[in-house]
Order: sequence, then structure tokens, then C-alpha cells
Amino acid sequence: MGQAQTRNQNVALWSAFREGNREAFKRIYDLHADELLCYGHQITTNVQLIEDSIHDLFVELWQSRAGLSDTDSIKFYLFRALRNKIFRVYKRDEFYRATDLENCQELEEQGNWREKQIIQNDGHEELMRQLRAGYRQLSPRQQQAIDLRFTHHFSNEEIAQIMGINYQSACKFIYSGLKVLRQVVRILSVVIILGYLF
Repeated sequence: MGQAQTRNQNVALWSAFREGNREAFKRIYDLHADELLCYGHQITTNVQLIEDSIHDLFVELWQSRAGLSDTDSIKFYLFRALRNKIFRVYKRDEFYRATDLENCQELEEQGNWREKQIIQNDGHEELMRQLRAGYRQLSPRQQQAIDLRFTHHFSNEEIAQIMGINYQSACKFIYSGLKVLRQVVRILSVVIILGYLF
């Protein structure tokens, strides 16, 4: 599916939702809830905060649907809204402060390493092992930026907006993270391999 077609479908779905179409709202939830949950784990390890924020986000979306702005990327809209919501809730509610934001445990421990079982032979398994080890060496911000780029396919500009940083910082997190991974696995095609990993 081309990007233009995807944008047109997003616009149509979002418009139907804003007009009160419950099926469109359900479709938006079904398409993005799991991705939002995974993205939430890139921001905080507090599962309750993530789940509550996603729930509240969709409740508020429905309640304020008529006044929402247009978008041709629902996923981008939701990711940015979720990040803002988590930070707002965290700052005002002491209940959630038991866990520090953006200080995630290893993704494997959280069950968020979405490795596809594509490569089976021993040589590739060793490469995968090295990539995972390298990924764990990255800072939480580097991990988040790379996840947004290669798992969710956001542009660098969108990543900057979602993470609340400037464009140069987003590029720095992405490229410095890739540099670490290249050094770990000693290959130049790490970007291609990341496409299989996530």
C-alpha cells in the first residue's frame, strides 16, 4: 500500500470517528492499542500507568472527538498524545512515582522484545544474540528513538515531536545508537537486520 493511499485511509477513518462513527473508533483502537502499549514501555516501566493512560486517552478522544484537529497519521497523533499524557499524569500524581520515567528495564525482561523467528541457523542466531546485547548497551533514549524509527517507521521529524526533542537530537539518538550496533556486530547492513528484528 502506498503512502498516499495510507494517508487517505487515515484521513477517512479519522473523519468518520470525529463524526461519531463507533465502528471507526473501534477500528482505531484495534489498529493501535497494542503498539501504544509497547511504546508506553519505552517511556516507563510502570505498567499500571501505561494501561491507565491508554484507557484515559481513548475515553478522552471519544468525548472530545468533534473538536479534534485533522490528521493524516493517526498512529503519530496517538503516540504523541500518549507520551504527553503519561508525563502529565506522572508529574501530578504521586501514586505513579514509584517508577522513574525513561529508565526502562531490559526489554526482554518486560516481554517487549518483539523478535520475529525468521532466522534459524547458528550463524544468524549468534548475530541476533550480538544485536540484542548491543541493543541493551544503548541508553533508554537511543532505544526509544531506534524503536520508533525501525519498529513503528516514523520519520526523524515525527520522532523528534513524539519524544519532545529537537530534530538534531532525534537524529543523534538514532545514528549514535546505530553506530553502537554496527560496532557490536561488525557489519554495515545493521539497518536491514533491524527490519527483521522488530
